[in-house]
Amino acid sequence: MTKKNIHPTGKVDRIVTFLGSRKFFIGIMVVFLLEAAWIALSGRYPMAFDEDFHLGIIRLYAHHISPFWNSHPAGSEAYGAVTRDPSYLYQYLMSFPYRLITAITSSQAAQVLFLRFISIGMFAASLPLYRRLLLKSGASRALVQLSLGIFILIPIVPLLAAQINYDNLLMPLTALSLLLSVNFVEELERYKRIDVKLLFLLAITGLLTSLVKYAFLPILLVEFVYVAVAARRAYPSAKKFWLSVGFGLTLMTRRIRTVLMVLVLLSATLFVQRYGVNIVRYHTPVPDCGAVLTVQQCSAYPPWNRDYSLAQTKADRGGTDSPLVFSADWFYGMWMRSFFAVDGPNTNFQTRGPFILPGIGAIVFASAGAVMAAVSLKRMFKRYDGQILGLFVAVTGVYVLLLWADEYHSFLRTGQAVAINGRYLLPVLPLLLTVLALGVHVFLRARDGLKLAFATAAVVCMLWGGGALTYILRSNNAWYWPNRTVQNANHAVRQVLGPVTPGYRSPGEFMGRN
Repeated sequence: MTKKNIHPTGKVDRIVTFLGSRKFFIGIMVVFLLEAAWIALSGRYPMAFDEDFHLGIIRLYAHHISPFWNSHPAGSEAYGAVTRDPSYLYQYLMSFPYRLITAITSSQAAQVLFLRFISIGMFAASLPLYRRLLLKSGASRALVQLSLGIFILIPIVPLLAAQINYDNLLMPLTALSLLLSVNFVEELERYKRIDVKLLFLLAITGLLTSLVKYAFLPILLVEFVYVAVAARRAYPSAKKFWLSVGFGLTLMTRRIRTVLMVLVLLSATLFVQRYGVNIVRYHTPVPDCGAVLTVQQCSAYPPWNRDYSLAQTKADRGGTDSPLVFSADWFYGMWMRSFFAVDGPNTNFQTRGPFILPGIGAIVFASAGAVMAAVSLKRMFKRYDGQILGLFVAVTGVYVLLLWADEYHSFLRTGQAVAINGRYLLPVLPLLLTVLALGVHVFLRARDGLKLAFATAAVVCMLWGGGALTYILRSNNAWYWPNRTVQNANHAVRQVLGPVTPGYRSPGEFMGRN
């Protein structure tokens, strides 16, 4: 049946049709842009998520045309081991618009806002890419777009997007890399041939995304296994595989072939220059600052100095190394710091707790979705594209497991749960939300009214104090630019919506374990 033959006959059908419409997705984009823009225009520099760190490195690269360093740049100790940090591509690329804006104005506020809005654009670009990726699973447009609508109402999403931070470039590149992986395997299985152009684009995107943030490496590993298994099924012998690659090269024009090969070589060179050299020289892809610089130099780098100081006093403080104790703190921290509001160093990172409805609602609906997905897993994989759903589950599982392991390692070293932030989960959250939504959809089967009630309750909880409202309702004048218009606008929203938002009078809600 084509779209033209579909005639919604009931309330549920009309709502589903709207949720799957282009208008609804445009609405999601508009709401997200308004949320992030409001916070960017309100929040005084630097905001909490390392804005001063990222802008500081951007300024270093603005006076250095090459991404390579012959020696540690003078005065850069506050940014750690800059010369060997593999997560540098965002700062290097942003140094070019920074050069442009500094040639136009010397106002730091104008420079910061210019870079913030570029970062918002980067994050916004991830939404249509995730949409295309999630639709590959066979999920309906309504379900995918509803999942993305809930995603942008998680308070940490617009708060992160509004800041100068490399996660904003990681988001679209992660979605693009996964989409290219899926497209490559689809092409391979459908036509039994290697699409060399897609393969090159996948390699380029994967290598470069790893240089935006090293946290992408687990996702790259899963993608490699996913593509390699598909290639092995299609080509049992290596000889046939390489013959197909060679044939694919002949199908491209010389210009396209040359450009792609140059880009692959360039991406591989950049990747090896950081990760390869780090492994050879320091026996790890991401060396500790103390292995590259002196303790005195690294002490100027706040995250390293914090961990170093905690490690030195761990024995005196006692405590436990139990993974169960850490896991409890980890899950709590990830949840709380996905739904909280936080300011930057100007107020010593003043923190306010989540609102009741989005915070507790997220736990309830995510738990219910997880149970339903687990119970109906077989039916989910039969009804939808099981291979792609398997990719989503594998990417999410491996990424979260290694994130937990890395932070548990820090916990063992320092004796304290540090650097636990919900924003680290954002690259895989759209995948997880879609899998959970599919679980609910399959478990409830034909109970359309119950599905609608479940979705409506989830959206209402997220809207009622979630998204940018968490920042607006929890913030105060000390968080804002010293601008009367900015302050009055936030005051006006608080006066109207604050009194009707559950938990508004309790800014310390859920902060007992913080």
